[in-house]
Amino acid sequence: MNSNSNRDDVRIEVLRRLAEQAMNDLAFREIARDDLDAALAQFGYDLTPAERALVLRFRAVLAEAGLDLFLTGEADPELAALVASAGLDPSKLA
Repeated sequence: MNSNSNRDDVRIEVLRRLAEQAMNDLAFREIARDDLDAALAQFGYDLTPAERALVLRFRAVLAEAGLDLFLTGEADPELAALVASAGLDPSKLA
């Protein structure tokens, strides 16, 4: 098996941990607001290209809906439903 094939895998647990950190960690959100790549590196996330693409797509979908999980973490019924549908605990929205 090609060692690069694992770099294209999507690790759900990594993405779940990242989403939870984005919801709960103000320091992470403050850095991610201006430089997502710096925040990912500083907090130890080494995303595959597929994972990074999903994170960016998720942020874009939230922005189109008028929500921004990574920047505000504001509790909102639509955001709570989206978070719950991703298998996360919406009560942790700050």
